Amino acid sequence: MPTPRVTIAQVAAEAGVSAMTVSNVINARPGASESTRQRVLEVVERLGYTPPSARNGKRGATGLVGVLTLDLTGEYSLEIVRGIAEEIADDERELLLNASLDAIRERDRIAFFANGLVDGLLLIAPVLEPETVQAIQAGELPVVVIDPRRLQVDLPRVTVDNYDGIRAGTQHLLDAGHRRIAYIRGEDDHESTEERYRGYADALRLAGIEPDPALVASSNFNRQGGEHAATHLLTTQRPTAIVAGADPIAAGTLEAARTLGLSVPGDVSIVGFDDLPQAAHTTPPLTTIRQPLYEMGRAGTRALLSLIARQPLATDNIRLSTELIVRATTAPPVRIG
Repeated sequence: MPTPRVTIAQVAAEAGVSAMTVSNVINARPGASESTRQRVLEVVERLGYTPPSARNGKRGATGLVGVLTLDLTGEYSLEIVRGIAEEIADDERELLLNASLDAIRERDRIAFFANGLVDGLLLIAPVLEPETVQAIQAGELPVVVIDPRRLQVDLPRVTVDNYDGIRAGTQHLLDAGHRRIAYIRGEDDHESTEERYRGYADALRLAGIEPDPALVASSNFNRQGGEHAATHLLTTQRPTAIVAGADPIAAGTLEAARTLGLSVPGDVSIVGFDDLPQAAHTTPPLTTIRQPLYEMGRAGTRALLSLIARQPLATDNIRLSTELIVRATTAPPVRIG
């Protein structure tokens, strides 16, 4: 059996530095002190580490792939990163993770990554202002976008069928007998928000129901926003069911129902969107639309590795399907709205 190759992470751990520092030393970039440089080179020699540039003949290869997201603490990003890590594990590369927090920091961090630090970059749900896109297009760093806020961004990207997902969730409620179905939108600066709303509205229209603006509320993509929006709908409109544009919004809707003394699904049914790991553990477990976050991470990584290897992509727009996951927050209505 062949001896496993030493990874850059093993070198970093042995030398007591970051993988980025190891990459900087190996590629003769500034930033490390002389004592650190000597320590890293000693570990490289002792462990017999061979950098990717020596293995594949590509000058300047760092062995690092960058991942940039607005937030590294939520389940959404962590599920995508889990898929990225699984896919990259067999490619003898390491991940360099960073959070951008806002559009300005996003632009600066992309420029930082593009300065020879990584071989390619994955952007998770980025803001991508037009000048940032132009800078990426003008550069040489391979970039793949996972779940972009603006779907028309002219970069290789991985998206999901938001429209069909919410349409299926709304149809599930219609099939159960609901007619007074409310909807809580996500943030308007995401094009997926409009796609999901269209799925809801079209499902109603196909059932002969004209969407009622009074049954539509807006929220941030978080629990607090969902609770506020749902409280308004449940106290003023009393729908028999609510479709939420994201699982955190659905979690807030569950909390609003509990606070108002309403049972779920007895008094109101709830459908979410994402199928985050927590969705199976709410009380009751959440019926939701599974957005394949883990698979999105893997698909985006495969595309990026192809670009790094200078292989053409079959498509610049990888579009994955969603799936209705029926749990315990939906049931036929006790009262017909």
